[in-house]
Amino acid sequence: MNQFKKNLMAGALSCILTAGSFSFAHTADAASETQMTPPAEVTPPAEKQDNESHQRHREHHGRKFVLFKDAATLLDMTEQDLKKEWKQGKSLQQIAKEKKNWDADVFVQKLTAIQSAKIDNAVKAGKMTQQQADQLKKKLPESLRRFTQHTYHQRQDRRLPAAHSEI
Repeated sequence: MNQFKKNLMAGALSCILTAGSFSFAHTADAASETQMTPPAEVTPPAEKQDNESHQRHREHHGRKFVLFKDAATLLDMTEQDLKKEWKQGKSLQQIAKEKKNWDADVFVQKLTAIQSAKIDNAVKAGKMTQQQADQLKKKLPESLRRFTQHTYHQRQDRRLPAAHSEI
């Protein structure tokens, strides 16, 4: 039995070494066939590329941030000014009350009208069905109410290890 185990191990080892040498030869052959061609254009340093992609991604972080454009238009403000006030700890409802003297219901109704028109345009363009549009419109007022009640919280607070700990 001992001799059988030795032969089995020797055979397995030879198979592994043979397969490894074939795969190495194949990759070495493929590497020699490819030629290194210089890039057609000079690419910016990696730091700059990362920063640009981060900026682009940061500006459009989610679908709801598109609502800032509509809210800013309704309030006769620029999007940057609206975000600046929002980041000072005010909700969009509070900003609407200060700027236009609208209560929360009026502000949500105006945003709902704008978003409903956009949903109708998407249905006309064939991007969604009428059934999908009806489902969205049914949820829209409550979703917009929650969005306009939300106040800004710095991300850094959530990343701290014990930020939400009660201990």
